[in-house]
Amino acid sequence: MKAFFLFLTTLLSLSIHTHAQSDTAHHKAVYAEINSIEKSLKKVTATHKDEPLIFSLTGWMKGDKLLKIVAKTNEDGDGYEEYYLENEKPLFVFSTYQKDHLGKKPQRIENRLYFKDGEIFKWLTNDTSAGVLHGEDYLGETERLSTNCAAFVSALKSKSTSKAPQTIEGVFVGIEEGDYFHWNMRNTQGDDLSFFILKTDASVDKVIDNPQAFTGKKCRITWKKSAENIPEAGGKMQIEQILSVEWLGK
Repeated sequence: MKAFFLFLTTLLSLSIHTHAQSDTAHHKAVYAEINSIEKSLKKVTATHKDEPLIFSLTGWMKGDKLLKIVAKTNEDGDGYEEYYLENEKPLFVFSTYQKDHLGKKPQRIENRLYFKDGEIFKWLTNDTSAGVLHGEDYLGETERLSTNCAAFVSALKSKSTSKAPQTIEGVFVGIEEGDYFHWNMRNTQGDDLSFFILKTDASVDKVIDNPQAFTGKKCRITWKKSAENIPEAGGKMQIEQILSVEWLGK
């Protein structure tokens, strides 16, 4: 009978250990796969401001999808957070930073956070002062990391989708005024075009001051496609914006 109970205890222990391994097996497989192909992925950088924090971001993309993000802030010294993504949402997050202890040597803190269905279900930490982590701790950290991740993805993809400047020729029609100024022109094929006026140089600023003086004149503009924050349209959107203008004469 004693041997039988010993067998059951051993079996239960093995079952618990196997479950503890299997509940993060997918996360570990994704982590290993992303790091194994990292050198072949497109690398992009960006910054994100959330006062008083400024995040320096590095992302790795496969096609148009972000797979990994490393975020550092202006206040964390050598600390950083690594986001491993699935469908551009956090699957696994590793964070590390120095934590000062009064009268003691600073401790290097490491956290490993595993997500499932959009929520943290496992949180491993070596922070000896953290105590027992409760449900509200998990919810708070889930919200923080998920919110940051969405902002980081947006910032990095906006940078990656910005296009190189292009030029086009046509006739200047006028400046349209609304929530934003728009440069209206007609190209050589007779198509009416409109460009946002956001970040321009003196050549465009001069036209804004007196558009009637340039109406009907031939021009060549430099413009680009980019993702910009347009609050009136609900946030980030792809736009076409004018950068500068050159007048071609009659």
